Amino acid sequence: MKIKKPNITELVLRDGQQSLIATRMKIEDMIPALSNLDKVGYSSMEVWGGATYDVCLRYLNENPWTRLKIFKKYFKNTKLQMLLRGKNLVGYKSYDDSILSLFIKNAAKEGIHIFRIFDALNDISHIKSSIEFVNREGQNSQGTICYTTSPVHNEKYWLKKAKDIEDIGAKSLAIKDMAGLLRPKTCYELVTKLKKNLKIPIFLHTHSTTGLSDATNLKAYEAGVDNIDTSISSFSNLYAHTATESFISMIYGDNDNPYDMKLLTKISDHFNTVRPKYSQYEGSMRGVDINMLLKQVPGGMLSNLEKQLTDLGKQHRLSQLIDEIPKIRKDVGYVPLVTPSSQIVGSQALMNIIDGARYKTLTKEFIDLVNGKYGKIPGEVCPKLLKKVEKNSSDNNISETKSILEYKSEFSQFCSENNLKDYSKKETDLLNYILFTNEAKQFYMTLHKSKIDQVIGLQEGFGLYIE
Repeated sequence: MKIKKPNITELVLRDGQQSLIATRMKIEDMIPALSNLDKVGYSSMEVWGGATYDVCLRYLNENPWTRLKIFKKYFKNTKLQMLLRGKNLVGYKSYDDSILSLFIKNAAKEGIHIFRIFDALNDISHIKSSIEFVNREGQNSQGTICYTTSPVHNEKYWLKKAKDIEDIGAKSLAIKDMAGLLRPKTCYELVTKLKKNLKIPIFLHTHSTTGLSDATNLKAYEAGVDNIDTSISSFSNLYAHTATESFISMIYGDNDNPYDMKLLTKISDHFNTVRPKYSQYEGSMRGVDINMLLKQVPGGMLSNLEKQLTDLGKQHRLSQLIDEIPKIRKDVGYVPLVTPSSQIVGSQALMNIIDGARYKTLTKEFIDLVNGKYGKIPGEVCPKLLKKVEKNSSDNNISETKSILEYKSEFSQFCSENNLKDYSKKETDLLNYILFTNEAKQFYMTLHKSKIDQVIGLQEGFGLYIE
């Protein structure tokens, strides 16, 4: 019997490293593996979006658009894929359609073929515009359901969300199981029904945190799923995903395997060499955490929360923090835990732990979440919490939204005042400023200073000195 070749999306350059080393991998450590990754025969490479964008500016002193240009240069045979947070783009607040359109136009121009578009609360209205703009650019608009379990999330709910996504024009559907909650049997049944109800291809993305991902991916493949996400073995499992080589080996024997396992081993060896450089960002997890089936904390969220606690000298309170998260999630209507809702709930949990009391201090973002400013909450909000939020809410709490013209004026003025006029001409630099204003300012000022220092150094080498 002929075996159906699975379509595989490789995650090591984005979610693999985001989940395991807090997104700290520099482009210089990726480049040596890019040509080989392009030879594997992946259906796509996830290379951008998620936390990679702001981490580039915030911590790595990299322009995320330059990183994308590099990927485009190396990947000649493989489609490039990104994770897009709907109206939030790659940021943490909502932007108007003009900004969404500008971002997607430039991302498509620089090489993104597949835009995996999600809303943390599965609010379809928050992904509709992005899907339309991606379609306009002629690329694959992949609408996403953020999988979770709760009294309000059942099979009927997911089938309805998936059909709604297809109806608004998405070219494919992704099941995004960010906490590894999707059980093999449930997955088989869900994929089977989705294949019957939808005409568009179905992608599956799940994490290894609970130890279920290998079996879940295999059952999805058996149910006819169109694409599976995996990560190269040296950046797999724990908070991350099923190992690419392992999944392939579930399907094929030694003699009928269309994938070059020696090439995959070479790629894995490279990243195995790279990983120790970022050991300080590794979480403490060393095996399966089945408690996540109850706590529902995604891998990337867990590793970042652990890092925050360590920075505060409170790493011993991690288990207490993890226990607090599902309590808050229940209070706030069983929101799925994925960016930005995961950060919002996680930050509130952190405040509760530090304060030693629940909701003594409410973060602005948490207030906005409860008030529906991040989308429609799937369940009912705890009445006691609602009262506290109402007490702490005010008209001043409404997030200011700026037009693209206001941002252009601000950025132009910033560039003019700091001798950065070359940057004011590029839409991608403007987008950096819009999405992460403070980080972008610091990035461009640092970049400008380093160029001046280079000039000074060069001139000093010739016996010339500048005051």
